[in-house]
Amino acid sequence: MDDHDPTAERRRAQASQWFARLKSLPVSRGTLEDFFDWRRDPANAEAFAEAESLWHDAGRHGDSPAILRLTAEAYARAGATPRPRRSMRSLLAMGAGVLFAMLVASWWIFHVDRPQQFATLTGEQRAVALSDGSQVRLDTQTRLNTQMKDDARQIRLDQGQAMFEVAHDRARPFRVKAGDVEVEATGTKFDVRFVDGVTRVSLFEGGVDIREAGRDVIHLSPGEMWSSKATHAARVSSLDVRRASAWTQGRLIFEATPLSEAIFEINRYTQNKVVLGATTRAREPISGSFKTGDPSGFLKAVAALLSLDFERQENGTFLLRDRRPS
Repeated sequence: MDDHDPTAERRRAQASQWFARLKSLPVSRGTLEDFFDWRRDPANAEAFAEAESLWHDAGRHGDSPAILRLTAEAYARAGATPRPRRSMRSLLAMGAGVLFAMLVASWWIFHVDRPQQFATLTGEQRAVALSDGSQVRLDTQTRLNTQMKDDARQIRLDQGQAMFEVAHDRARPFRVKAGDVEVEATGTKFDVRFVDGVTRVSLFEGGVDIREAGRDVIHLSPGEMWSSKATHAARVSSLDVRRASAWTQGRLIFEATPLSEAIFEINRYTQNKVVLGATTRAREPISGSFKTGDPSGFLKAVAALLSLDFERQENGTFLLRDRRPS
């Protein structure tokens, strides 16, 4: 069963609910009939079998700090006080509420704490909900790994760009590592880009601390952007929020951007690359808002603006060059 499929996640939740419900005796005939109707779906049956297996595994992990902590939280929600030195066997006899909490705890041990990988293809964007409640939006050609631990939430951005809306949890700092750069936040909205050897952090809300090997810690405030590359010193500048977040709306906004750099950005979103041919206009600045994944629309505007010509090649690429004399 796919760990990241929303339908699969819903089946798991239903399986957990059925498991706890059936553990709460007595069970009515109607409840059993409803359960068997639900379980006729092979995917549901698989989810329920997995829930049963996880429950049995919980017995072998009864002394796990995560299990004990979540069990104590279940007691607190029920208004009861757990007795000291309870064995796992006695916990299993305490009723459906605690049984369900233990099942959730077991699920946490085997699924939430396990590293997860997310990626997007060229031109693809993806929204991901992390287990801690944080939201991540991946841009094109992005690859990242996540791991949720008791004391920290760790993200590794191998390449690409991602927008993070971080759930508040001061006990577990949220850290994003991109190359030699680490960004730490406790609850905020920020964007990290790691493309072509350049790391950029844009802060929209809250606050982040940026650590880079051999350099002082930099604290960003909302409306600031930090960037660094191997050949240049890191710098902090004002953030153009509209431009920085445009990619989440499927747009690219250029403001006096050199043509060659704009083409690089356009090419990140399409398989049909734009190739800059013989021209002296590579550094010519262009401005405008363009749709991602639409190189033809971009080229029509640029050709008109800079008096250039473009044509599609047999291999699918677009050649942009100086206009030939008529």
